[in-house]
Amino acid sequence: MKKIIITIICIFLSVCMTALPAAALTLIEENFDSAYPGDDPLTLDALYGYFEWLNATPDSACDVTKGEGGNVMKLSGYSDLRTMDYIPAEYVFSLRIKIPKATSMANIFVRGEAPGALQKTNPRNHDVMQVFNYFEWDWYAENGGKGGSGVGGSGLSVSFRENGIALCVKKYASDSLTVASDTCTVPYPENVTVGEYINVKITDDAKRINVYANDNLIAYAELSEEKVSYESDGTNVDYYKNAKIYNKAGELLLETENTRLHYNGSQLAIATRNETAYVDDLKIYFGDGAIEAEEKGCVPEITETDKQTEPENTETEAQTDTETGTDAETEKTEHTDGKMSKKLKIILIAAAVDIVIIAVLALVIPKKKR
Repeated sequence: MKKIIITIICIFLSVCMTALPAAALTLIEENFDSAYPGDDPLTLDALYGYFEWLNATPDSACDVTKGEGGNVMKLSGYSDLRTMDYIPAEYVFSLRIKIPKATSMANIFVRGEAPGALQKTNPRNHDVMQVFNYFEWDWYAENGGKGGSGVGGSGLSVSFRENGIALCVKKYASDSLTVASDTCTVPYPENVTVGEYINVKITDDAKRINVYANDNLIAYAELSEEKVSYESDGTNVDYYKNAKIYNKAGELLLETENTRLHYNGSQLAIATRNETAYVDDLKIYFGDGAIEAEEKGCVPEITETDKQTEPENTETEAQTDTETGTDAETEKTEHTDGKMSKKLKIILIAAAVDIVIIAVLALVIPKKKR
């Protein structure tokens, strides 16, 4: 009897543990073709509950529009589209993006910190309590900083400029409003042209960030294991102490101390500051082994039956743009990767635990003597 019980336990636990790695990988994917021009892209099943949009002016927009060969998402004005939660390492973030002209005012961000925790009184902006949204100017030089100003308050950003693809690391500074930037630029590959759609892919395993454009490795960043927080922030947020950026040949382009790259997760964002960006084929694939799985072509296809039509919502604290007073209401939902839902995984684990307990009791408690 004991052997039968032990065999049943081993088989059941083996089935459960075999299924867990598949359930640990999550895919978010949207090509906007199921929507109509003018629709709000955040109402689409794939994005609802994962992304939020924040804007600073009434004429800013985030909507679906007709593109080349299908629908795309259009961001314009002072806009940022950001993940509502931090994406845990490791992950692959990819999209097709078109910026009509070379500019530093349209950016893709990774390793960002959710704006709102850090706020500073800005003497050069009517003494407002400055929130460093991804479309926001950091006002570094304007407030006496020893260097230039830039867009965003945290993260590693990618933008397409006149002289090449720029990678910018937001960092802590002891002067001005304490937010500054270090930037390096790599030349455009031959198959990348500003004004046309560019396939951007960023991989991040919490130690190294790779940046690709049209399947070309553009550059990579190595992140230190050491973390740091800044007393003047008053937020106790942890950042990477150091980041080094190399070109594809392994030549060091930039080294930044005291970064504002978020240590405990990665908020992803696409932001425009009085510019326009068109986005298609937006995809995030995350979980243990996501990078290797994506490289091997093991990313599952999402079908209509995989999508959640009635997400479960939980309330989170709304963030406010201090310049406009615009509230960003956030809602969350549970998504699956089409293989095993979180609820099913919990049920299986609970059942396995119950069986183990019963088996232990059967083996430990002595039988009554007749």
